[in-house]
Amino acid sequence: NLPSLESGEVLAVGDGAVLTLTLNRPDKLNALTGAMYRDLVNLLAFASDSDEVRAVLVLGAGKSFSAGNDLADFLAAGEGTEGGAAPFIRAVSRFEKPLVVGVQGHAVGVGTTMLLHADLVVAAEDAKFLTPFVDLGAVPEAGSAKLLPAWLGYQRAARMLLAGEPLLAPEALQAGLVAKMVSPAELVATATDYARTLAAKPPRAMRESKRLMRQAAQMDLHELIDHDLALFAELLQGDEAKAILAAKVGKK
Repeated sequence: NLPSLESGEVLAVGDGAVLTLTLNRPDKLNALTGAMYRDLVNLLAFASDSDEVRAVLVLGAGKSFSAGNDLADFLAAGEGTEGGAAPFIRAVSRFEKPLVVGVQGHAVGVGTTMLLHADLVVAAEDAKFLTPFVDLGAVPEAGSAKLLPAWLGYQRAARMLLAGEPLLAPEALQAGLVAKMVSPAELVATATDYARTLAAKPPRAMRESKRLMRQAAQMDLHELIDHDLALFAELLQGDEAKAILAAKVGKK
């Protein structure tokens, strides 16, 4: 059973192996409150522990994915960086199962930096990515000071993180921030298809592959090769691979 939620502004729907989480505060462009963050943390923990859930899809209701932190809620909480967003950022950055996100309209602040911890991001053509941390008197969070330059190049990251320039969907696609750009009408179906595709794959192989991709940036190349070859050999001896290989040989 899904955990009980407190915000009333995060919808969770389990459909087979895919758990879909929808930010549902469209009148505020899905600006995230402390209660919404707590719901998301609990739902990611549920997905991690569930044998049935094999992928998580995150969507935003209405015309925009997320305006980032709800600033009024943020100020009222009287909490610094360890406020509402911190446990969510930790949870999403450590989440081991496939994570797919569909983005339309504005993705501001954490609405963009959370995407650096997703596995596949689908953007609608009207998506606009904005990280105005300096403009708010703050600094880039969620590892974005490392990951955005690594993914996009330093100068493009500086345009976003230092100059506060928006990155529009076509450039986000070209730069590698998103996997695919589609019309707004196709967004949910395309993102859902990706989530279902990842959910249908052998779960241990998927988890270990994601972990390898995330660890690779920290590892020496030769160390990584030793690690992936050992893991490759181990997984080929496992039940998942044996069943798949036996089925393929049987088809011949």
